[in-house]
Amino acid sequence: MDSLRKKLQKELQQQPDLQIKQSASWGLPVQLVKVPYSTIKRTTMDILMKMILLTIQKLDVTEPKIIADFLAVEPLFVKDLFEKMQRTKMIQQRKGIFELTKIGVEQLQSGVYEHPPEKNEKNFYYSLSHREIVCEEKENILTTKVPPFRLAKKQVHNVENFDRELLRIALLSVETETSEGSLQMVVDKIETPIQLADKLIPCMEFLVYNRVEKVYFTRVWNTLTEQWDEVLEKYIEEMDPLTSQS
Repeated sequence: MDSLRKKLQKELQQQPDLQIKQSASWGLPVQLVKVPYSTIKRTTMDILMKMILLTIQKLDVTEPKIIADFLAVEPLFVKDLFEKMQRTKMIQQRKGIFELTKIGVEQLQSGVYEHPPEKNEKNFYYSLSHREIVCEEKENILTTKVPPFRLAKKQVHNVENFDRELLRIALLSVETETSEGSLQMVVDKIETPIQLADKLIPCMEFLVYNRVEKVYFTRVWNTLTEQWDEVLEKYIEEMDPLTSQS
């Protein structure tokens, strides 16, 4: 912590007009939150799947073997595709006859197959002081004991009420959605988040004086994001900045 403080002080004082008047270390309260979600992979529909869907549209198909015989294809391949299409609600059986659902018609027309959803989860840190998810969980974070942030807001414990758009933005920020060639991965559904733990993230606050402009301003280093935190800086300057003693 001391070595980091010296490094930050040196960075701030690279500008000859700036002078550090006061500094403080404190812990920013954050919640570690697990976000369960599912993704859907979209790929170009293969020829056999297209032929099966077209055949179902034209013939009264009661079992996969009928299509296997009609298309002269190995029955196991057809059966496997039937099961996939039923799981993704592309086809359904009504009165013993298979038919395309609205989803099946749309995917046949677009030529894009949506694979069955896959379940995933990511852990994030949420800060009420920022009113946002700060970043994804990290393996190594600074855990030095420091007093709580003097302006810390009481944390929200009911994470079930988190705004879904907030969660979606967080998931997109860690590349849960990708697109490469004919393959596309998209977030399909976000489940109710789960609170895992409360933590205090060490931060370093500096009261800096500009001798030329004769003004004081605040800089805050957030060890979680490993960068200067403009949100906390603005909040402190509005509410309770450090006071110069010289």
